[in-house]
Amino acid sequence: MGLFDVLPDELFKPLASPSRRFYADALLSLHEKTFGMSAEAPRRSAVIHEIADFITRWETANGNIGEDDPRTPREERARAVYQRLLETGWLMEHRDRYLRFVDLDPDASGLLHVLSATVRGETRTYGGAVIGVLSALESAASNPAERSENVRNAIVASKDFLAHMRMVSVSLRKVEEKILRQTSLHDVFRSFFEEFVQQHLIADYKTLHTKNNPFRFRSRIIQQARAISSSSLTVMHLGEAYFREGRAVSPAMGQVAVLDDLAVIVEVFESTESHLAAIDATATRIERRIANTARYMDRVGRTAESSILDAMKAVAASPVGTLNSATSMLFRGLPVGPPHMSTPRRERPPIDTTTVRAPVKDVAYDRFLAAKSDYLRRTKVTPKNYIAFIDKALGASIAVRGSTMAVDSVENVDDFIVFQRLRELPTIFEGLAARKYEIEMLEDRITTEWIDCQDFLIRRKQGGRHV
Repeated sequence: MGLFDVLPDELFKPLASPSRRFYADALLSLHEKTFGMSAEAPRRSAVIHEIADFITRWETANGNIGEDDPRTPREERARAVYQRLLETGWLMEHRDRYLRFVDLDPDASGLLHVLSATVRGETRTYGGAVIGVLSALESAASNPAERSENVRNAIVASKDFLAHMRMVSVSLRKVEEKILRQTSLHDVFRSFFEEFVQQHLIADYKTLHTKNNPFRFRSRIIQQARAISSSSLTVMHLGEAYFREGRAVSPAMGQVAVLDDLAVIVEVFESTESHLAAIDATATRIERRIANTARYMDRVGRTAESSILDAMKAVAASPVGTLNSATSMLFRGLPVGPPHMSTPRRERPPIDTTTVRAPVKDVAYDRFLAAKSDYLRRTKVTPKNYIAFIDKALGASIAVRGSTMAVDSVENVDDFIVFQRLRELPTIFEGLAARKYEIEMLEDRITTEWIDCQDFLIRRKQGGRHV
C-alpha cells in the first residue's frame, strides 16, 4: 500500500501553496494546543476561534499571510483557512444533533505527530536509543517468557540509532559543502558556528567524546545479545513466546526469528566504528578548514601598503628618466583586469526628499464593505430577533404551528432566515429560547417554494421566565 493510498489526495495542497509556512505552523498549533490535550472533539466555532487567534499571533511575528486582503475581517479569514483544511483532508466534521464537532483526520494526525517530533528535535540525541536497547535486552533476558516483545523493541531502537548516526554524518558533510561554497569570511564563520558548532558539535558530535557518551554501553549491548543467543534455554522460551504472541508460525521458527533479531542488533552496534570514523573525518576536515581560514584571514582582502611604499622608494631612488629598479614588489606585467585593481568604495547617493501622499480611498470598496456588513447583519440570527419573531407569531396565543408562520414572500427574507432555524429551539443559543418556549414535531410537512420540512408546534411554557 502506497503512502498516497493512505493519506487524502489533496492533503499537501496547503503545504505547497505560497502561504505554506503559515499553514505548517497553523497545523502544528492545532495539533498540539487545540486537539493535543482535548479528550473530546471541540466544536466548530471553538476551532475557528483558535484559528483566528493564531492568525493574529502569526501575522504579528511574520507579517501578512499574503493570500487574502488584510482588510478582510479576521473571523472571515479564519473561516476560509478552516474550510481549506477541511476540503484538503486535514480536518473532519461530524454532527451531534444540531452541533458540529471537528477533529483531525486520523491519518493526517499521525503525519502531524511525526512532523511535530521532527520540529521539536526529538530524534537528535544518541543516549535514549542506546540505553533503550540495553534495557530491552536485559528485560528480555531476565523474563524471556513474558518480555519477548522487548527483543523487537531493541531492534527498532537499534535501527533508529543507526539511522540517526547516518543523519549526523550526512548533515556534517552538508555543512562542509556549504562552508566551502562561501565567498566571504563572515559567511564562512557564520556557517561554522551556527550549523556545525551549535547543531552538531555541542548537541550530538560532542557527546561522542565525553566521559558519559552513550557508546560506553555498546560493548555491554553486544555481550548481552550474544549471551542470550548462546543460552539455548533462553532462546527456547523466547521462541515459544514469539509463537504464542503470533510473531512466528511455530516455536522452532520463533527460535530462528529470535536468533536473527539478536544478530541484527549485534551487527548494528559492531558497525558503529565505521560510522564514527566517517563522522570524525568530516569534523576534522571542517575544523582544519576553519583553522586555515583563521590563520590566513589577515592576508585576505588586505591592501599591500608595505609593498606600495617599497615600490615608491625604489622608483624615487632611480635616475631621472629610467625605471630599471629591480624589486620583487613591482609587478612584472599589467593587471589582468578590474578584479586586480583596488577601487575606492562608492559613496551612497543622498536620499531624495519625497512628498508623503495620503492614501486615496476607494469608494467602491467602501460601498462593498458596507453592503457586506449589512448582509452579515441581516443574515445573522441573534437571540433578540429570534425571540421577537416567536413572540410576534404567538401574539396572545399559547401555541402556534409552523405552517401558519411559514414565510413565502420576497419582502420577508429576514423573517425566513429566522423561521428556518425555529426547529433548533431546544439547543440554539445554549438553550436560551428553550427556557420560555417548547417545540413539538408534528407528522405533517410544510411545503412552500422556499422550504420543505416537517411541521412543528411551538407553545409558550407555563410560568416560563421572560428572556
